[in-house]
Amino acid sequence: MSTLREQKAIAVLAIEHTLLKISNDTLTKVESTLQNEYNSSISDCYDHPDYLSSVLKSIFGTAHSKVVRDVNSYLQEFTYQKPIADFLARIQ
Repeated sequence: MSTLREQKAIAVLAIEHTLLKISNDTLTKVESTLQNEYNSSISDCYDHPDYLSSVLKSIFGTAHSKVVRDVNSYLQEFTYQKPIADFLARIQ
């Protein structure tokens, strides 16, 4: 089983990779919005998934569900770990 620090790192990498697949500008926009609205970064989203959910909804509208699905696909093999499963449930 992974440590909490490892779980957080895996989740952050999944988020960043998903956003970079869209574009570098998308990653930058999400990071900027998190900073401006929550004084937070992507690494804070593991502990505050509601921040990420809100930002994705404000940027992508209903298409945020596609981004969440992509993050979910990266983390699927780790969902047996309750903290990862809980994180994924909270960003829906």
